[in-house]
Amino acid sequence: MTAIHQYISAIGSFQGLLLFFLLVCDRNTTAASKVLGIYCLSMGLAFFLPFITFGIASDVFNPLAAWLFFLPVMYGVLLYLYCSKVVLNAQFSTTDLFHMLPLLACLALNYDVLLYDHEAFRLWIVGSAAPTKRLWLSEYLLFVVAIAYLIATAFLIRRYHQQASDNLSNFNPKIFLWLSILVSSFLIIFVVKGVMAFTNFATMGMQVLSDALIVFIILLIALTQWKKPTFFMIESLAGNRQSRIENASKRNEKSTGAIEDDTRAVMFDELKEHLEQQKSYRDSELSLAKLADSIGLSSHHLSEVLNQHAGQNFNRFINTYRVKEVCDKLNSDSSLKVLDLAMEAGFSSKSTFNTTFKKIKGVTPTQYRQKVH
Repeated sequence: MTAIHQYISAIGSFQGLLLFFLLVCDRNTTAASKVLGIYCLSMGLAFFLPFITFGIASDVFNPLAAWLFFLPVMYGVLLYLYCSKVVLNAQFSTTDLFHMLPLLACLALNYDVLLYDHEAFRLWIVGSAAPTKRLWLSEYLLFVVAIAYLIATAFLIRRYHQQASDNLSNFNPKIFLWLSILVSSFLIIFVVKGVMAFTNFATMGMQVLSDALIVFIILLIALTQWKKPTFFMIESLAGNRQSRIENASKRNEKSTGAIEDDTRAVMFDELKEHLEQQKSYRDSELSLAKLADSIGLSSHHLSEVLNQHAGQNFNRFINTYRVKEVCDKLNSDSSLKVLDLAMEAGFSSKSTFNTTFKKIKGVTPTQYRQKVH
């Protein structure tokens, strides 16, 4: 164990314990913060393992080696739970306990090593033959479970993004980008660690780099969660549960939809007329359910009209009207403040407006104003 690896492991251990107390003991802690705090604790404890296996720590800690070795099986699990809680500000449920099974399975497979053969386990970590085939199997299980949960988390984030696009007129799409980068980073790290564990490509430099990335990424996400627990939250998405259920049933129907083409065209014309006359898109809290209720349609039928006839999701459709209003006003008077126009058109924040404007027009609001000036 090199000196730099010792420093990284020591920092990881101290940081994990500190972040655990910051996230869990805060007065305004959320379920997502607690999950992330448990993640930090497990990371901090796991980073203490090299000090035991390489004989740097006192022998009194040797019985802990096997228990700490299997903690990374929960990394993917806890990241999945964190993402499932933080976006919707969801609370814990009894079904969350199901996700403890991978760790319990690893511990059960190696009960004898955990309780009795501590030295053989320590020697196995540093290169000796595995004392049991079950231990070798559980190491595979550790990486397979972690990677499987990370893939499941990527699909979860994608589904939440789709639900937000289908039901909300305002949300920050960068939230899903940042969460996707977080999950992708850990997926790459665990694939690399798996390759190192089961092949001859392992080097101390690769080990140090992967551990350093874990420490840095967790520090970044934990401090963000601690400072602003609502940073990744899309609270209005949780309030549109019924619409999401209806949209889920819609996706199970035939591609032609439940409404005739002519009927969809008429509904779409009525929708456009309503938006142009009432300008309901200026409502920053406008949702699919809210708009559907105002024009006398079900959320399911409105979503079908938008997807099947207009070829757009709800978010894109509404924000096209908002961006058009901003552009029309800039075309008339380019000296107007862009942010004021954006807020009047129904955008809820500067970041959401800038991201949406560039996505629709292909240029930033500033670049657009320079073109019409």
